[in-house]
Amino acid sequence: MTGNAKKKRSSYEKVLKGLNISGLLADVDYEVIGTPPLGIDIANSDIDIAFFSSAPDTLVRKLSAALGDHKDLSRRTLSFPPYKTELLSFVFMKWPIEFFIQNQPLAAQFGVRHFHLQRRLLALFGPTFTQQVIRLKQQGMKTEPAFAKLLGITGDPYLNLLSLEGLSDQKLKCLLPCSLR
Repeated sequence: MTGNAKKKRSSYEKVLKGLNISGLLADVDYEVIGTPPLGIDIANSDIDIAFFSSAPDTLVRKLSAALGDHKDLSRRTLSFPPYKTELLSFVFMKWPIEFFIQNQPLAAQFGVRHFHLQRRLLALFGPTFTQQVIRLKQQGMKTEPAFAKLLGITGDPYLNLLSLEGLSDQKLKCLLPCSLR
């Protein structure tokens, strides 16, 4: 996010504190994922939080009751294979917030896996790569397609990026084009 855009919104950490996420979710397994904790957020980025619940509908009801004062609170069910996801969305402190609730351990969830892989790639490839991801996002590209484009990954970026998870750092470095080194 650029200077002016950052000044218009609070930091994502301040938003999470304002929501009292840790108090609200003290007994729930969750992880903040997405672009803000990676440092690649732009003016229209949202805050994504992945949840594991063995009873997703119960957690949705609990969260809906706790967040009921948000007029724009909405719920959708996503059937993106391989897992059904309950999605709660709302805006808080000028940030769109999305809660992704699955009956899958966090480590198995695509969003969490993408987040950890992207964090690894950003650390491994450094600031030039990071700036190129941000540039593509500012041009309207979603995060996973931006990573895939820069690394020359074809096909479905959401699925094909995950093929990089098991590669060593050395093999990952071989994917980085010379122009980004």
